Amino acid sequence: MQTRTLLLYAQDSRGLGHITRALTIARRILVAYPTAVAYIATKSPVASNFTLPERCDYIKLPTRLTPGTVRQTVDEEEAAIRRFRSIRSRMLREAAQGLAPALVLVDHEPLGSGGEFRDGLYALKAQYPATRFVYGLRDIMDDPGRIRALWQELGVYDAFENLYDGIAVYGWPRLYDVSQAYAIPESVRPKLHYCGYVVRDAPACDAVAVRREHGLAEGGPLVLATVGSGSDGYPVLDAVLPALGRLRADFPDLVGMVVTGPLMPVAQQAALEARTTTWCRVVPRADTFRLMRASDAILSMGGYNSVCEALSTARPLVIVPRETHKVEQAIRAELLAARGLARCIHPNALNPERLAEALKWALCRDPQAHARRMHEIIPSFDGAARLTAYLSRWLGAD
Repeated sequence: MQTRTLLLYAQDSRGLGHITRALTIARRILVAYPTAVAYIATKSPVASNFTLPERCDYIKLPTRLTPGTVRQTVDEEEAAIRRFRSIRSRMLREAAQGLAPALVLVDHEPLGSGGEFRDGLYALKAQYPATRFVYGLRDIMDDPGRIRALWQELGVYDAFENLYDGIAVYGWPRLYDVSQAYAIPESVRPKLHYCGYVVRDAPACDAVAVRREHGLAEGGPLVLATVGSGSDGYPVLDAVLPALGRLRADFPDLVGMVVTGPLMPVAQQAALEARTTTWCRVVPRADTFRLMRASDAILSMGGYNSVCEALSTARPLVIVPRETHKVEQAIRAELLAARGLARCIHPNALNPERLAEALKWALCRDPQAHARRMHEIIPSFDGAARLTAYLSRWLGAD
């Protein structure tokens, strides 16, 4: 039997969300297709944070590194960005043409970050017309107007018409209609396929065992605070710790788990870890999905993976969206808050008092009623399985 090669593109550099999703999808596809192999092209530091499945390798794209002692002018920084984008563009083109994949799955950025994969995708299509191209669209990307303008500038709408065979949407139309938000042309809409939210397989969880592992009391409510990779999560956790202390006035036996994330700066990690107590543990990394399943309430930032994993456990959730020029996390948090599935605290309103109030709401929610509400709005979190079934129209049966 002939080996089928899949090429996945995940554009992570600072975070871990896109590469986590790519690996979740790769695992599912490789189980379904024992004769397939997968390569993931990414800027993410995969080797230090993930274990690759069998028959899967990655192509490490270089990130631009700048020593903290070096100060660049705006023009110098822009020139360096363009230079590294050009390097990645050449690497992607050579890798794509050399691998000659049966299918290419591009995550989040339809033509790669800043269009860095555009030349490679079109060159591959010209050289290997049998290759199939699928775009994996995370439902909420950013302000819709900004995305429309960016896609127009990069030529994304033309790629939807003439390059891509399918567009897999990682979400549900009842929550967010991407065709309306991003002005998908009528001629392209038949290519849209909603797969639902892509969440990695839930780990086995014994709530008592989880507490014992971390030296926490077995009784009382457990609150988990997580900030994903942690690269910019310090202000959130700095406010969470005193908020948990305030909560103990209402919940004297409350215990807490605070996970800083592997990419938080070392000095910030150390400052938080120094505040560990007998009832609240601060750790640099842990299986947060497993901890979510053992928790009674969850606080997280608003990234796709963190939020979807938390929602899949049907635990009440408090979200502090990331504050950047992108508003994706704020849109997601506000949308879920409006549906009664979460509380949202914007970074500019972040303080221990507000956090304690929101977490009290989460701890006082009726678990069964909250779970019913969750499943009414989001029926399932099996997006990786649905995506694999969708891709079978091009990959066929193994």
